[in-house]
Amino acid sequence: MSTTAARPVPPAPVCAPAQVGPCAGCGHPTHRYGLGGCPLCVVCLAKVEAGRAK
Repeated sequence: MSTTAARPVPPAPVCAPAQVGPCAGCGHPTHRYGLGGCPLCVVCLAKVEAGRAK
């Protein structure tokens, strides 16, 4: 888990408050539950996707 000072802050989730939960990678609030939810925030997801491209 990286420090929050050394990484960009993901945008605030745009969903119902009941669908917000902590990112599995960094702990920032993200749209985690319900339709369209993801366990990772956009910053952590981008890191995973970048690793897949290699």
